[in-house]
Amino acid sequence: MKNRVFTTGEAAGICGVSADTVSRWFDLGQIDGYRLGPGGDRRIPYQSLRKFMLSHGIPLDRLEESERRVLVLDDDPFYLDTIPSILGRDEVYAVLTASTGFDAGVIVVEHTPQLVILDVNLSDTDGRMVAERIKNRAETRNTRILGMSALLDEAGARALEDHGFDGFLKKPFTDEDLLARVGELFDLPNAKLNRPKLPRY
Repeated sequence: MKNRVFTTGEAAGICGVSADTVSRWFDLGQIDGYRLGPGGDRRIPYQSLRKFMLSHGIPLDRLEESERRVLVLDDDPFYLDTIPSILGRDEVYAVLTASTGFDAGVIVVEHTPQLVILDVNLSDTDGRMVAERIKNRAETRNTRILGMSALLDEAGARALEDHGFDGFLKKPFTDEDLLARVGELFDLPNAKLNRPKLPRY
């Protein structure tokens, strides 16, 4: 997401102004960007737009709405490396990682991820408790939670719904399964959260 580049029209929609206003900011050098060739269309990188919005007191809500923030919480280095690598193929995902429940708690408060991919069987805490804490916070009650485990059977996976999980993937899983499940959870309306589809095995 941080590599994304916006047109003046897109930036205008995010800032709540007209495209002409953004063009004027650009031409006056108030917002950094570049043109597509001499006299071409203006383009504004994500970081430039974010910096401008912060310096002018424009709320970041609309900018960050288009960013799909994902937190991966697992104490297995393999999955902490593999999952961000898979999701990183699509620039729409901004992926954060944590290996302990404590670190995850800090990230949740600071970044409000929209999806948490959570190992149910963490070494330092029970993933079910982590999920409950996330769902009990007003700021993250609509955060999607995708559980992972190599140890749970189908009945155990279904029981995760009682703790706030919105979906489940059995370890090990394929790249395609992960991408499909993550996409489905992001497209799930808030009103339907905590009504997961059948676990995938």
